Amino acid sequence: MPFAGLALNLSWEWIYGFIIIPVTAGLQTWVNRSWFLLDVLIVIAYLRYGKKEWNEKADKRLFIPHFIFSVTAAFLLVYFFEQDFEKQAITYSAFLINLLFSGLYIQMFFRRNSLKGQSFGIAIFKMLGTAMNSLYLLNGFTYFLQLTGLFCFLLDGIYLLLIIQQYKKENRNILTRKFKTVPAID
Repeated sequence: MPFAGLALNLSWEWIYGFIIIPVTAGLQTWVNRSWFLLDVLIVIAYLRYGKKEWNEKADKRLFIPHFIFSVTAAFLLVYFFEQDFEKQAITYSAFLINLLFSGLYIQMFFRRNSLKGQSFGIAIFKMLGTAMNSLYLLNGFTYFLQLTGLFCFLLDGIYLLLIIQQYKKENRNILTRKFKTVPAID
C-alpha cells in the first residue's frame, strides 16, 4: 500500500472512528473503527518491510522519523480539514484521499514493475469499492465530488488493466498468482 495514502487513511479512520463521530454516522462509525484496526496491521507490515522500498540513496536512519512526521502531518491535515469544512469534510476528505490512493497505486505499479505486493484482488476490490461509493455520490452530492469519484474509478480501472497486463507478461494465473507454465531455468 502506498505510504502517503496509508498515513492519510489511518488518520481519517482514527478521526472519524474515535474522535469526531457525526450524529448520523451510526454503523459507519463501526466500519471506520474496523478499517482503522485493519490499517494498524498494514502499518505493522510497513514498519517491518517498508525500509526495503526506500530509495537506495536514502538514509535508512530517517525511516522512523519520516514515518512519525508523515502520520502526524496527515492527522493534522485531516483534523483541521474537518475543523474548517465541518459537515462536508468527511465526504470531501474521503474522496480526495481515495483519489490520491488511485494515483499512488499506479505510481507504485510502475516503480515496482512487477506484481510484488499487488494483486488482481486488490485492484478489482479497490475499483468496485470506488464504483459503489461513487454511485452513491449521484444522489445529490456536488459536481466536484461526482467528478472526483469518476476520476477515482477511471484511475482504478487503469490500475486494474495494468495488473491484468502484468499477470499476462509474467505468465501467471490471475486467481492463484502461480505460473501457468514452469519457466525454463538456464
